[in-house]
Amino acid sequence: MQNDGADGSTTFYFVRHGEIDANVENKWHGSTDSLLNNKGIVQAKAMADYFHEYIADISMVYCSPLKRTLKTAQTLAERIDVPLEHEQGFREFSIGRLEGLPHEVLATKYGMFESMAKDHHFSVEGGESVINVRDRFLAALSRLKQKHQGEQVAIVSHGAAIAIMLAHFLEPAPYPFHQYHMVNTGISKLVWGDEPLLEVFNLAEHI
Repeated sequence: MQNDGADGSTTFYFVRHGEIDANVENKWHGSTDSLLNNKGIVQAKAMADYFHEYIADISMVYCSPLKRTLKTAQTLAERIDVPLEHEQGFREFSIGRLEGLPHEVLATKYGMFESMAKDHHFSVEGGESVINVRDRFLAALSRLKQKHQGEQVAIVSHGAAIAIMLAHFLEPAPYPFHQYHMVNTGISKLVWGDEPLLEVFNLAEHI
């Protein structure tokens, strides 16, 4: 799983954070901060062990600054002995005043998912749109592509944020990003050269 960089490409391994209680409760947590639960800690360790065993030559780990991604990323960076850096662009999709509500309520009472699907500029009061998330994530990723040409880096982020980024690369707009949602500590591999190529999606054999 190495990248020789002959074509100027950068290989990104996207990792979703370990489980939190809101995931179990099927609530949209967004920019709200929280710690991994016990299962999430175990998942993060298993994911880090998988990288150590099967994915060679990661040069750097980047992560969202939220606690759940930070703990997951720290576990990985320590296991494979590489530096870790926070990146604001990789934080989760904020839905403002509706954060913390169950997905079912967001769908049935507020029609949020239908509104997002129809208009990627739609946002809840105090929150972001799909386009907002795409733009900040893409800006951060583009900087890293230039900085790490010929290298492999790990990005520890969030379910919706990663899904939007993958859909941007792989699907015509409007992006059906929900089909790119990953399980907790799932791993996806994207090689970004002249064109992005998704080589692995939602690998989860470690859990």
